[in-house]
Amino acid sequence: MTESPEKTVRKLKLSSMRADSQKEREGDWIPAIDIDPSGAIRWFVRSTNYAPFKIARDAISAKLARKHGDNVPDDVLAEAHGSLAVEHLLLGWEGLVDDDEQDIPFSPAKATEILTDPEYRYVRGSIYGAAMRVGREEAEFVAAKVKN
Repeated sequence: MTESPEKTVRKLKLSSMRADSQKEREGDWIPAIDIDPSGAIRWFVRSTNYAPFKIARDAISAKLARKHGDNVPDDVLAEAHGSLAVEHLLLGWEGLVDDDEQDIPFSPAKATEILTDPEYRYVRGSIYGAAMRVGREEAEFVAAKVKN
């Protein structure tokens, strides 16, 4: 009887999938890869798993549903989601400039101006995307030999 040949497969290292709860609460610099894959634009954000954010998000969602049903106007959603991001998620940014190519320093007032504007939905979306990645490291895989 001949032995079955071995093949190499990838397996996920479980410990690489642990959330970093401290970063989720306190924030971390996350590249805005959906806007700029080079990583020059970064958001300092907390996680969407941050408990005060989840509580506020659920309360606003319920309020909007009572008032508008399933048809919440885009400008109302922009105001709600932008305000939530400024209050709970976004703590800073790097790499934003104005039309004169001058750095835009982070401030809650400037963040509110940008994130509650319906036309800046891509910026708002990028911040939410980054907030979903906070506290999550890259998955680590190992090679393992298995018999066929």
